[in-house]
Amino acid sequence: MISLRYHIVSLVAVFLALALGIVVGSTVLQEGTVSALRATSQEVRQRSEENRTENLILKQEISRLQTFGTAVLPELVQDRLKGRSVVLVDTDKVDSGLRDGVRKVLEDAGANVDGQITFADDRLALGADADRTAMARLLAVEAAAPDVLRGELVEKLAARLATSTALPQEDGQRASDMLTGLQDADFLADLKLSRPLAAGTDPFPRQGSIFVLLGPAATATTALAPDAFLVPLADQVSTQTGGPVAGAEAAAVPKQMSWILALRDNRAVSRRVSGIDSVDTVYGQLALVQALQGSLRQLPAGQYGIKDGASGLLPERTEGS
Repeated sequence: MISLRYHIVSLVAVFLALALGIVVGSTVLQEGTVSALRATSQEVRQRSEENRTENLILKQEISRLQTFGTAVLPELVQDRLKGRSVVLVDTDKVDSGLRDGVRKVLEDAGANVDGQITFADDRLALGADADRTAMARLLAVEAAAPDVLRGELVEKLAARLATSTALPQEDGQRASDMLTGLQDADFLADLKLSRPLAAGTDPFPRQGSIFVLLGPAATATTALAPDAFLVPLADQVSTQTGGPVAGAEAAAVPKQMSWILALRDNRAVSRRVSGIDSVDTVYGQLALVQALQGSLRQLPAGQYGIKDGASGLLPERTEGS
């Protein structure tokens, strides 16, 4: 007969074996896990270093391409708009760097930027009773909802821009002119004109002027919806002047703020007004000049850039372009 002591010793031996097995197994497993993690960590560090090196090379290449593009752009656009008068229209939510870049490429193309009409975005929203009353008085209409008043403004402003006439200089006459009336009522944040135009010795706009409308910056907080002002204004200016009209904005403007995408959504307007959604880039500025040149040759308007609805970065080449 097997004694109780034998049973106890046997059970103790079994448990000791199990304990020893667990300790040894966990030690081996731990060492294996640590080795695997060490190898994975080393691989991740190696890939990270490779990606960092590759990103640095790409950034350097992008910088070189931008420098190259900036250097050759004046030659690419030279004389494409020679002797043409251009008027810029925008709001005070447009980035000054974007505006300056557009002005420079137009001047490099031989154009004369005769005027810049900059609206005060907050006042143009017509959210305050005083603003609506002032706008109704200026337009000589009954007070109405903001969208109705802006519709009247767009129509009358486009008609004024289609009329080549000198700006009034007498205080008593300024209210009768849409541009000086808007300026005196503080609906304009700025009205920059070349000296003969500002002095009233030459008409503004000049006959056959080109109009370029610029949209707000990506970081701007605007009180106006993308299609509340610039889209209908571009439409009316194109219709009433019959000349080249283009709209532009920076590449970083998000979809919900993009007036160029709103323009493209309006098929009737986009057939007459070219839209460039990346005019802060070299290819966007080249596309702007080429689109305006095409319009002067009676070619159809086009949509260019990197956002929805664009046909490509640049207009397709035509004979003589």
